[in-house]
Amino acid sequence: MGNRISLGSLNDFPAGKTHVVQVAGRSIVIYRAEDDQIYAVENRCSHLGLPLARGKVDGATITCPFHGSRFDMRTGENLDWVTSFANLRMPEWSRRLIAMGKEPTPIQAYRVHIEGNQIYIEL
Repeated sequence: MGNRISLGSLNDFPAGKTHVVQVAGRSIVIYRAEDDQIYAVENRCSHLGLPLARGKVDGATITCPFHGSRFDMRTGENLDWVTSFANLRMPEWSRRLIAMGKEPTPIQAYRVHIEGNQIYIEL
């Protein structure tokens, strides 16, 4: 088990919104789903290191707002790699160009614990 750090109360994280927190020098995106599941991932897309915080969240999936890479917020697994540029869907042949030779790579996902009304992240 890693080091647990308090993020605050459930009231600090309204459902349906992404929040960025700084924990131990790391920028982390926190998302509270409508069913009160809380997800935490690094605020950095593995493609070019750009922030994920403004990405669209659908269920437990976050999409990079810059190049459309999708990640499972529960595991960090890459689900789709570089699908768009500036929110414009790209044809398959051009995806390799925008990927710049980088292979699909996961992001860091963090375990979240809820105890009472308090939220903790495990680093």
